[in-house]
Amino acid sequence: MKVLIGEDNRATRTLLENTLETMDFDVKKEENGEGVIDSLKKEDFDILFLSWRLLDKDSFKLLRDISEVEKSKKLYIILTMPKDKKDMDLTEYPREGMNDFIIKPVNKDLIKSRIKKARIELGMEEEKLTVEPLGDLKKDHDMLRRMVNIFELAHYRIMDEVPQKVVDWVGSVAKTLDQEVHHKKEKEYLISFVENAMEEQGESPDSRLFSRSSLKQVEEEHERLEDMTEEMRQMAEDFKDGKVEAGNVRDILQEYKELMRDHIDREERFLYPLSEKYMDEETSKELMHEFDKIEEKVGRKKIERFEKQISNVEKKFYLK
Repeated sequence: MKVLIGEDNRATRTLLENTLETMDFDVKKEENGEGVIDSLKKEDFDILFLSWRLLDKDSFKLLRDISEVEKSKKLYIILTMPKDKKDMDLTEYPREGMNDFIIKPVNKDLIKSRIKKARIELGMEEEKLTVEPLGDLKKDHDMLRRMVNIFELAHYRIMDEVPQKVVDWVGSVAKTLDQEVHHKKEKEYLISFVENAMEEQGESPDSRLFSRSSLKQVEEEHERLEDMTEEMRQMAEDFKDGKVEAGNVRDILQEYKELMRDHIDREERFLYPLSEKYMDEETSKELMHEFDKIEEKVGRKKIERFEKQISNVEKKFYLK
């Protein structure tokens, strides 16, 4: 993958370049907006790290100029932003194609986490599963990613106080979309199917990548996410009663979002491709029937309401 760095700060630019090169990326760097545009006109890049300081804060003209450059593939834009709370208020500015942000000062772990997220989202567009149940689960993953992006924004924006309704919503949306819908589809049906298939047919040739021990790790992550969802719901009550502070909310949001992203990545890289190898048309129909029953039991209107709320928050904070 090719990465372009548009950064006027030498220290940040050097750190980004060195970290990305150790990850075997083809890296090019520019110090100003004009250089960024020229590079995009000459070459195709997968990811752009773009400094907040290169932008016209009144109009984000540079982002609009970038969107107008003809490119043969999608460009994933990560904005590097200052820590100052006022500058973090993205509602004041048009998003114009931005995919993600990273708060300065940057470090190697932050850079790697953003790259991991970008790879997943770019890969989602390239890989299309042909088996309907797995496609359905990946749609769930898309929604969970969007949910977690909102959790991440809330994590950064929570300082001394956080509205009670935000804390309540975090627990409710995670319980419904993750635990009651997606988690149930996987735990009660997909994983059972894979376990039985492994038992009957033997482990796949891909077992060096995903085996029974890997399946156990996925199940353990499911249990941890389930526990954390209940912790968030309890925290909402405790926060209301003054028993916990915003810092406690911040900590669990950070842990949840990191685990969820790693978990989704593991499933899409290993569990789903392995499941596809074992799955036939009859099994596919059976799983879809069970998945539909789960959504009907939870209530499609309830699911759609949470999905609409996610879309509304994305529009408000320019996340989509």
